[in-house]
Amino acid sequence: AVELAAFEASEHPIIDDAHPAIRNSRFASPHYLRGLFSGGTLAYEAQLILQDYLPAVYANAPLDKRFKLEKATVSREHTIVDLGEDEFTVGRLHPMLDNELRLQRLAQEAADPEVAVILLDVVLGDGAHPDPASELAPAIADALLAAAEAERPLEVIAVVVGTDEDPQDLEAQVAQLEEAGAQVEFNNEVAVRRAGELVRALGSKQIGTAVDSAILRQPLAAINVGLESFTASLTDQGAAVIQVDWRPPAGGNERLAGILARMKGK
Repeated sequence: AVELAAFEASEHPIIDDAHPAIRNSRFASPHYLRGLFSGGTLAYEAQLILQDYLPAVYANAPLDKRFKLEKATVSREHTIVDLGEDEFTVGRLHPMLDNELRLQRLAQEAADPEVAVILLDVVLGDGAHPDPASELAPAIADALLAAAEAERPLEVIAVVVGTDEDPQDLEAQVAQLEEAGAQVEFNNEVAVRRAGELVRALGSKQIGTAVDSAILRQPLAAINVGLESFTASLTDQGAAVIQVDWRPPAGGNERLAGILARMKGK
């Protein structure tokens, strides 16, 4: 089923100020992305794609060793976690079979007020959890509700990797996730790019003190130094202008200016 995530991506949606998470964002705190993946293939792909959107992405299994997490259990800024790494699977089932660890991490990340986007994969197929959405969907709904009550932006994006022939029932899995409030995609590239665009848009949203636009309607007054054509242009527009005559030393002749500079230095 994982191979299906590699098919050619459809054009991903453009995130703009009309997006609810951006429209409702009123805080100056950072807006970070956290990716919780059950395996390394999609986690690596996510890191690679996010290079187009974010300056640094930390991970427990990073593409660039400079961005390796000090502790895999503690995220830092934008983070992608491969929960299938040995550090998470010693003594427990792989996260494709057991959602317990991911549910704990989902709650942890969602409780962080600086987190705005949570990205996760839901892998279907033989040998995977028989009904992953039945456990993930309630946790997603709780996370989104808590964020809404705190009036902070949070979006959960789930990439579902599977087919109509998988025993988990693809349609039922998607329905549960969407009912919980998750944005569901069927292609990892599309999901990751959506997350990257959203976080980048949130990061570019300027938060600050409002400027009184009335000052822009007041009459313009200017002091122009040098070229008189600027004064004429401003005068034609009804502005009050003071012209200050100025010419560069030696009339702009660099050789003569150099001679004058040496003379002054003596």
